[in-house]
Amino acid sequence: MRNIIVPFFFVLAFFLQVNGQNTVPDGPKHIVKFNILPLAIGEVMPSYEFLINEKFGIEGGIGFVTENYLNQFVQESNFGNTRQVKMGPSFLISSRYYPFKKADYIYCKGEIRYRRYKEIYQELNSAGEFQIIDEYERKVIPRIGVGYHLYLDEHFLFDMSANAGLTFIKDFQFGYDSAIKNTKLHFGLGFKFAYAF
Repeated sequence: MRNIIVPFFFVLAFFLQVNGQNTVPDGPKHIVKFNILPLAIGEVMPSYEFLINEKFGIEGGIGFVTENYLNQFVQESNFGNTRQVKMGPSFLISSRYYPFKKADYIYCKGEIRYRRYKEIYQELNSAGEFQIIDEYERKVIPRIGVGYHLYLDEHFLFDMSANAGLTFIKDFQFGYDSAIKNTKLHFGLGFKFAYAF
């Protein structure tokens, strides 16, 4: 995984340096956002975008995840009473390219998301005491996408996007000898309410 992330950031830094411009025309320089759709998977993460120049911006976000409600709705679990959900970390690093107008209309993006769902499993051991096992599901999601900014007025806007990429999963649960690794295709939608200034 490190072999993918490190070259990505070097390429991103080089690309931004080569295409950087000295003058920045009028328009927003900062955008504060909140993505509404990930609430269905238990993620709460505000984010901030800094517009480097007329064509490029970088976005970062930090938040937390609770329970993946969508996954619980789709899959049936027999362990609901013995597991306790804990908050886990979540963050995002993204770069954006605006081909037409600064922070407006259509954009292309590349980003990396990280989510770590945590649970505690309890069971009685042979001595009659509770044994606690920390379970987790870690997801690293590099993806690319396209999006559109729809301004409601001078400052408020909707940031809508569609994304595709890979999900690298590391899962550890009760009964496993070690963590299980898996890779899946990832498709996602974004719908952020934002404020530009």
